Amino acid sequence: MKRLPSLTSSQRRALLVIEWVLLIGIIVIAIWQSRPSPSLSLVGRGEDTSGKGINTSPYKGEAGRGSLPEEIPFETFPFDPNTADSTTLLRLGLSPWQVRSIYRYRAKHGRYHKPEDFKRVPGMTNEQWERLGPQVRIDKKYQYIASSPTPSTEEEGKKESPTINNDREDTNKKSLPTEGEVARGSVKLSAGQTIDINTADTTMLKMIPGIASKRAARIVAYRKALGGFVAVEQAMEAIEMPDTVLQYMTVSAIPVTKINVNNLSVQQMMKHPYLNFYQSKAIFEHRRNNGNLHSIEELSRLNGFKPTDIDRLCPYLEF
Repeated sequence: MKRLPSLTSSQRRALLVIEWVLLIGIIVIAIWQSRPSPSLSLVGRGEDTSGKGINTSPYKGEAGRGSLPEEIPFETFPFDPNTADSTTLLRLGLSPWQVRSIYRYRAKHGRYHKPEDFKRVPGMTNEQWERLGPQVRIDKKYQYIASSPTPSTEEEGKKESPTINNDREDTNKKSLPTEGEVARGSVKLSAGQTIDINTADTTMLKMIPGIASKRAARIVAYRKALGGFVAVEQAMEAIEMPDTVLQYMTVSAIPVTKINVNNLSVQQMMKHPYLNFYQSKAIFEHRRNNGNLHSIEELSRLNGFKPTDIDRLCPYLEF
């Protein structure tokens, strides 16, 4: 500081403070760089440094997409995908990201009702399905109730509603509601009785236990936007409902309303529940650059369409 006679005493003190700050900063940086790398220490203990939590599974992470290390074999045994926990699913050879998809499906859609539903797990390969498919066991309480033909002796002398089926064989059981009761909405269906959700109005739908005015209106509106139902599970897409309502529903094999994607604008295509903005835009750009679409296979090659999207759209499209 004595070499700078032109500076005042306050300026010299300021420079002295700056020198000390720089010296302390250099010392701190040197100490920090000499410490062992946290990522190496965590990896050595089997911990995840990505910030997504510790991965204690013996399987590869997201990048592996379900592949397994050769030294850790998977197991094959009967299981119920509705009740299996993450440990069980990982033992079966499913990757962690597939397990998370299964949990999300159960939270959003309820349950797997038949073994074929489990085939739709994202990333499911043919090899996995051939190994796991025969092992899927759906508990009886999660299975759909199959409708049986109504005995002819029970049909005689009864005036039934056109959209209600009675599957009971015991003639001593409670008969179906009368038309007046249906109009008033004062009754609910009993076990074994079903309603055709493709033809039922809101009054009929409110007869299903667990469905009131709001849910009935949403089902009818969704059916109209969709063009008709091809499976009872589609009613669950309209609004959140308990799985128990499905046992009271049937779907008649009536023609659904189809849309021609070669004649509609982006806004018009987006009105269909199974087409979003990006998919509608991809169809429109393909038509503009390459001409009209001619098949569902050609549609599946466009960006934004997954196999599950194609399966859902197939009954509702024409070219």
